[in-house]
Amino acid sequence: MVRRYLSLALGLAAVAAGCGEQERRVPSVSESEHRERVAADPYALTCGDLARQPESSTNQRLVIAAEFALAEEPVLRRRVATMTRNRVGRSVYWALTEICEGRAPSYEPAREAVQAVRDGRYLVQPRPESWSHPELWSKPEPREEGD
Repeated sequence: MVRRYLSLALGLAAVAAGCGEQERRVPSVSESEHRERVAADPYALTCGDLARQPESSTNQRLVIAAEFALAEEPVLRRRVATMTRNRVGRSVYWALTEICEGRAPSYEPAREAVQAVRDGRYLVQPRPESWSHPELWSKPEPREEGD
């Protein structure tokens, strides 16, 4: 009987200790299993994955792979045709980060992000043409008459 109460007390203490943590994963799902799940299904990417991006290159690769996998979704083919795959991928990333603001780390924003890019709400614009021509960067500005 004492063991039963002790076990219950320890279980409650463990739950209480976990409260307030940024993210609670299902105990049976390891980090590597989660990465494999996201690799197989980029819609499984979470806001917590985005938040952990700066912590390691593994986290960065997970997010980058997911954003470009999402850019290849059939519903975004038109966007890719007009914008390039890279810009659509960056647009998806922008949408993911915006959608995650204020959300729980366990929230999966990918479906919403893909729809937002499809609808044109988050579209990364091309760089100005001058960025592609470094020879123009140091060109002196024209002088006005009288200078």
